[in-house]
Amino acid sequence: MRNVIFVPVGIPLEFHEAYDKNNHWRYCKPSRNYEVVAYNYNDFKPEFGTYDMIVKDKGFKWDLAKHFLDTYDYRDFNYIGFWDDDLVTDIQSINRALEIAKSKNIKLFQLSTIAGSESTHTILHQIPGYSYSLTNFNEGMGNFFHSSLIPILLDFWNYHEVKSGWGFDIILSAITKEKAGVMHEVSMYHPGKPSYYDKQA
Repeated sequence: MRNVIFVPVGIPLEFHEAYDKNNHWRYCKPSRNYEVVAYNYNDFKPEFGTYDMIVKDKGFKWDLAKHFLDTYDYRDFNYIGFWDDDLVTDIQSINRALEIAKSKNIKLFQLSTIAGSESTHTILHQIPGYSYSLTNFNEGMGNFFHSSLIPILLDFWNYHEVKSGWGFDIILSAITKEKAGVMHEVSMYHPGKPSYYDKQA
């Protein structure tokens, strides 16, 4: 099963005590069941060994994501992730999330958010004892799409310019006509940081 995570990178790796720091999710290790394609969108140079391929480009995350899909053969992959560079988790957590998604035929999903994460969406918070849940929302910071859903995104982008995940993430379940999975058996940490744009707008 081949999977890939697209991530625009502009800051150093971040860590959290809840996750294996020797197996940060971006480390290129043979235990991963996914690859990492990094888009270097500013002057920061990503750490060696934290990507399988790197592209130098400018733009907002979803602009870069469209460029990635237009130039990379996503059909070779089962799941494609669209992640932010400040997320923290480990290889084994992502591997497990991908295993659950495949076994349950979940085509749109994200890892749950661990306690203490910057997150206002309680539906995404980790619930101990649960393996996964199905809802109608995933946040735009770290979701996965089955490759069969990518043509829907590309078609949407033909008619709508998407700069921010805010608002865009609300309609993902509706436009793909898929339930959104939240993997509670594993999690990720999203540190709180000032936003680059007005979330109220």
